[in-house]
Amino acid sequence: MPQPAEDPLVAKAFDAKKHEDLAHAIEQLSPDEAAFFLHKLEMAIRKRKIQLTGYLAAMAVWLVAMTAALVYTGMHDGFVAWAYVVPFGLVGAILYGFGRWAERVAQSPPPVATALAKPARDDPA
Repeated sequence: MPQPAEDPLVAKAFDAKKHEDLAHAIEQLSPDEAAFFLHKLEMAIRKRKIQLTGYLAAMAVWLVAMTAALVYTGMHDGFVAWAYVVPFGLVGAILYGFGRWAERVAQSPPPVATALAKPARDDPA
């Protein structure tokens, strides 16, 4: 499954050298365009936070599972090599799950504009 490319404008926002140019460009946008860009930027930041959390969780689970595999190996006789495959399976499942979650968050649609969300009231007075 091909990975969707990150929006080039959002990718530019993470480049520290481009912050002044980005701020100037955002000032030129209309309020609706600025809100759309802000939404895209927030989703990209949230995606990266989820991915980082997944990496940290996977490392912690790997450390605990490898320690458990070593303990299991020391306490049992015979073929126990499968115990060293389990930690990597767990890491793969965690990274896959967090990756799917991050992609789903990044693809969330922008909120509806407030002018469109509130219906106009007709006052007979």
